This record gives sequence, structure tokens and C-alpha cells, in this order.
Amino acid sequence: MKNINLKERLVKNSFWNLFATVINRFGGLAFTIILARFLMPEGYGMYTIVFSTIMIFFIFADLGISSTLVRYLSEAVEKNKNKISSYYKYLLKIKIILTLSVFFILILLAYPLAFYFYDNPILFLPFLIAPIFVVAISFDMFHAQVFYSIEKAKYMGYRQFLTQVLRVGLVLLIFYFVSSVYQITAIFLLLAFIHFIVLIWVLFSLKKLIPEIYHKAKEKIDKRKIKTFIKFITIASVSAVFFSYIDSIMLGLFLPTVYVGYYQAAFSIILGLTTIASFPNAILLPVFTKIDNFVSEKIINRAVKYVAMLSFPCSFGLILFARYFIKLLFGEDYLLSACPLYVLAFLIFPIVFVGIFLSFFSAKEKPKIFAKLIIISVGLNILLNLIFIKFLLLISPSWAMIGVGMATFLSWTFYFFAALLISKRRFKMKISLKPTIKPIISSIIMWGILTLVLRLINELSLISGALIIFFGASIYLLSMFFLKAITKEDLELIKILIKRKKH
Repeated sequence: MKNINLKERLVKNSFWNLFATVINRFGGLAFTIILARFLMPEGYGMYTIVFSTIMIFFIFADLGISSTLVRYLSEAVEKNKNKISSYYKYLLKIKIILTLSVFFILILLAYPLAFYFYDNPILFLPFLIAPIFVVAISFDMFHAQVFYSIEKAKYMGYRQFLTQVLRVGLVLLIFYFVSSVYQITAIFLLLAFIHFIVLIWVLFSLKKLIPEIYHKAKEKIDKRKIKTFIKFITIASVSAVFFSYIDSIMLGLFLPTVYVGYYQAAFSIILGLTTIASFPNAILLPVFTKIDNFVSEKIINRAVKYVAMLSFPCSFGLILFARYFIKLLFGEDYLLSACPLYVLAFLIFPIVFVGIFLSFFSAKEKPKIFAKLIIISVGLNILLNLIFIKFLLLISPSWAMIGVGMATFLSWTFYFFAALLISKRRFKMKISLKPTIKPIISSIIMWGILTLVLRLINELSLISGALIIFFGASIYLLSMFFLKAITKEDLELIKILIKRKKH
């Protein structure tokens, strides 16, 4: 009975997290497309440089505090509710100190970053205003994590819907009413305003859902234990952010800003698909906290299958339709974005699964493992970036972009296999990659047939493209059924999801 309840809770929260993820990615993609089309490659490249730089500083405003909040608040909700307020207020105090420190540091660094590091005076004003956005998103994301701690993932869906509607709806006003010289600065002001609005809604929602966080902190907590957890989560988090944004920064240092825009356009497509495929990840940390390794092993093995079923057909599809997607979403000015997209297409599976391993290591209070892995992976990524950019830039900037994509793919692949090996040896878990074989075979069949179909078509329109994608998806599903990759248990989970959705 306990396993059934766990399964239903997982499916229910996974559905709502999928809803939040889809809203986030489609809204985020729409926002990215609007920025890319109005700012054009050079302007979008400058926006990406500022955003990537401040997001590296943003992690110092968090240092794993949000993940720590989810970890210990989940435990308190399950075992001792009297500690809820103590954990929340202790971590909030640290959060305030860190966020304000980063805010003032970024203000001081705005001039040297623009004039000396990037040698681009136009970036000074955006760098001066962006710290306000850092404060807003820092407190918004910190409090939003509480929804996962209390397994109320649907509120994350509401939050994402509110955020994306405001972002997409209001950003258009900037391009119609603000001079092009100040548009990037205005975008960061708008984002700050939106996250402050969303933060107010989150605080009111939490007061209704978990009023204990606003109570006076009476119960003592093990602060030393929390600090140890934060220490390794901090190392991992800082390295992870470098991992996420180092590509854009290194491209900005060695290549014209226009190529940063090309690369970011390609990576935004990968990020969108990756986030959708990883929708269960956020709800796994509180779940892993409450279950033993045996049940965790079953969940991870099940995740291998479902992530493979979603990610591999997307990867093979991207290889086929890379240029079409780029032209449709970003316009002909961004066609060079297809070059790195071909290489980045197979990033989806390793990125998603690294997130699952992170949730598991954090839940078992072993963030030190994750920290070591991410540091090694970041070092490998930087080294490969330097090597590929240096040598491939001799051919052309486009090849340098492809080299950055290769460095990213190889680094994430190493990261995934290292995490898999540690999970097997350290935690004695039997994790199999066999469930990936049938989705890969079905994806190759789909890719082969669609390749032949595309050769028969002179020009691909929006309607014919949609029909071909639908045809490809049908081939993939038929192949999966023929190979018996979809089982009765999979259909049973869908029934649970439908039943919960009705309730």
C-alpha cells in the first residue's frame, strides 16, 4: 500500500511539475525568440553575455541554500513540524546576507566588467541595472522551492504560468516604446519587476499552505550539520553554474558577440527540450529523502526508461530538422546556429540524468560526491573549450562554435558516466542502461525513414513539416510497440495520471 501511495504521489507531482516545466520552457522559448528577433544576433549576443555573467554571480547569492531548504524542510514536514520555522528562518537569514552582498559587489564590478573584461562600454548600463534582477529572482526562487518540500508541485505550475505570461506579454512593450540603445537595460528592469510581483504571490500562497514557516522558531536544529551540507552543495552549485554559462562567456572572449547569439539560440532549443524531459527531477529530492536505497534504485531504473523514451527521438529529430527549427524560431539571420545544434542534440539524456543523480546524492546527504564530479567536469569543459576554440578558430568562427558544442557534449557525457559508476559502487545500486536500447533503435528507424521522406520533398513548409514530424512520431511509437518497449505497467502509470488529473 505504501508503494502504491508513493507511486501515485510521484505520478501526481510529476504531472504538475511537467505542467510547470512545459509552461516554463514554452514561455521561455517564446521570450527567447522575441529577444533574438528584435535584438538581432549582435544585440542578443550582448544580452547573453550580461545574463551569463550575472548568473555566475547569482549562484553566490544562493550557494546551495535553496537545495538545502528543500532537503531539510522535507525532512521536517515528514518527521518534526516544529523544526519547519527554525530551518526556514535560519536559511533565510543566510540568504539575505548572501544576496545583498552579491548585489553590492555587482554594482561595483559593472564598470570593470564592461570596459576592461569584455571591452564593450555599451554593456556598462545593463551590468549596472542587472543586480536588481539578481535580488528579485534570488528571493523568488528561494521561497518557490518550499512548494517542492511540501509536495505541492501544482503551485509551481501556477507560478510558472504567471511568470511567463508577464514576461512574454510585457517584453513586447519594451521594443515598441524604448529606444534600441536602452532596450537590454530595460529588459533586466522588467525581469526584476516581474519576479518581485511573483514573489509576493508565492509568499501569500505559502502562508496558506504551510503557515508554520512564519511561526516563531523555538526548536533547536543541528546548524553544524546544515553548514556541512551547504559547504559541499556550494562547491557543486558554483561549479554547475560555471558549467552552464562558461560556453557563452568563453565565446564572448574569443569571438565577436554575434557568435554568442548564434550559439545561445542553439543551446536554448536544447535547454527547452532538456527541461521538459527532466520534469520529474525537481520532485525527486523530497521523495529520495523519505525512502531507502532499494526503492530509490527502482525509481532511478524506471527513470532511465522514460527519459530515454523522451530524449532520444528528440535528439535524432533535431539532427534532421536543425536548420528548419532555427529558421522557423529565430529567422534566417540565425541559420549559423544549426552548426552547434547538430553536436548539442545528444546532450538531452546525460543532462537530465545528471539532475536525477544530483537529487539522489543530495537526499542521502552526500553532496560531496556531486561537488567533486562537477569540479572535474567543469575543468574538463574549460580545457576542451580552450583547445577546440584555439585550433578550430584557425578554420573559421563557425567551426569554433562547433568545437564549443563538442566540448560541452564530451564534458556532460563524462559527468553522466562518472555519476553512474559512483552510484553503482558507493551505494551498491544496480542501475542498468539496457532500457535505452529500444528507444535508440526506434529513433534510428524513425530517423532513417524521415531522411528518405525529406529527400523526396523539395521545400518544407510549416504544414508539411508538422505532418512529417507527426509521421515520424507515429513511426517511433509503432516501433516501440513492436519492440515491446511499452509495457502494461507503463499504461498503468498513465491511468494513475489520468485519474489524479480528474481529481
